[in-house]
Amino acid sequence: MNRPAYKEGFSIKAAPNSSQTVRYLITIGVFNALMIAVFFLLGFTIGLIPPVLVFMPAILAVPGGIIFMLMLAKAPLRGSFVISGTLLGLFFLNMAPAGIFGLSILGGGILGELVFSWLGREKFAAAAGGFICYMLGFAVGEGFPLVFMKEAYLAQEATKGAEQLAILEQCLALMNPAMFALVCLTTVLAAYAGCVWGRRLLRTHFTKAGIA
Repeated sequence: MNRPAYKEGFSIKAAPNSSQTVRYLITIGVFNALMIAVFFLLGFTIGLIPPVLVFMPAILAVPGGIIFMLMLAKAPLRGSFVISGTLLGLFFLNMAPAGIFGLSILGGGILGELVFSWLGREKFAAAAGGFICYMLGFAVGEGFPLVFMKEAYLAQEATKGAEQLAILEQCLALMNPAMFALVCLTTVLAAYAGCVWGRRLLRTHFTKAGIA
């Protein structure tokens, strides 16, 4: 069976049959598990430093872009962004008040899928644009509560211990609307950089290894 070709983007020439769909769904699940593992590893190590935590969406966007480009090449299934947004959103659903973090990630996934389809699924720009929307949802989900839901956030973290509360208080002191906008901008740039890096790896190391 031929593997999905990767030139300038991701092309879906025909609807996958049921066996292909199952295989693609499994592949999407595996890559999302990898991405969640990377996100949590970075979040619970360098993410314990408040200034780093504030810019965590931009930091995560680089490895996330690499993983996402390979996932899209290996599993060219419509709805990949929505599935990914749902899975990651569920993991972060209780990380901020009112589930805003998880819901924002899901919203980014839905918007990413729309952009991916609208710009043309065979184009790299479409894949990169979709991933930018996806990570922008992550950045908004993290930053919005830190700027506009401070009291609710403090009340939530107060039940988790003094260390968690101290980290949050420092993040709240750093965050304001201007910083929020800067985090979103750097996340957009980092997400694009991650996608470019992922495309470069796909064209060299991954292709030579027969992975994609």
